[in-house]
Amino acid sequence: MKNAARVVLGMTLFFSSAAAQEPGKKDGELTDGLEILKKADAAAKTLKAVQYKAAAKGLGADEARLPKVEGTAVMSGWSNSMPQNYRYEVKVQRPGSSEIVEYTAGSDGNMVFLIDPSKKIAYEDIDPAVLGSNARVVGSVAVRKLLSPEAFADEIKAEKVELKGEAKIGGQDCYEVNVHYGKDRGDGLWFFSKSDFLPRRLDRTFPTRSGEPGGRQTILTDLVANPMLDQATFKLSLPEGFIKTDDFAP
Repeated sequence: MKNAARVVLGMTLFFSSAAAQEPGKKDGELTDGLEILKKADAAAKTLKAVQYKAAAKGLGADEARLPKVEGTAVMSGWSNSMPQNYRYEVKVQRPGSSEIVEYTAGSDGNMVFLIDPSKKIAYEDIDPAVLGSNARVVGSVAVRKLLSPEAFADEIKAEKVELKGEAKIGGQDCYEVNVHYGKDRGDGLWFFSKSDFLPRRLDRTFPTRSGEPGGRQTILTDLVANPMLDQATFKLSLPEGFIKTDDFAP
């Protein structure tokens, strides 16, 4: 009878334990959004350089106001609140236009340049203002948190953090974490890869001046952490048939 009681007790504990597990949760899966953010913070702080493909567009009311941008980003180092070295090669589609415009921008930490193939002009100067009015558009593929010493500090101390679920982004299984930054600071829906905890998508949303929800989405694919880079990557190489000027781009 004692043996039978032990068997019944053991079976009871087994099924109670199984019932206590979260439905659909796989072994090793994380369930706390803040813990995921801390792992993302630690992962970003190991980066000295990064490269990836990116696609950015407006969300909500901003979808019709902001350009669609696709391209590649290569970044390394950190200086003056931005990547020290960078190269962005992008294709831009303005709202209401079917025309695709290409730009390449970069900096080696000293000289800054913008290549405009439509005009066959390369603008280069020590002043970042040489990028002209397209600086913000070209830089929209840059996810600066990947190299910032602060990484995800703002997200970790945000007003509210919640694990929403999971999704697949560019072939990566990701945790979906919503961050409410606080009053008038909007929200960030972050998608962190389960394999390396680096972000693969961000939906940053906030009210527009008209009160409508707006924001921007950025999707990262083919991300390479700490790639081997040649410093020549970040220097201007003048394409054949182009002219170089130290005038600022319009």
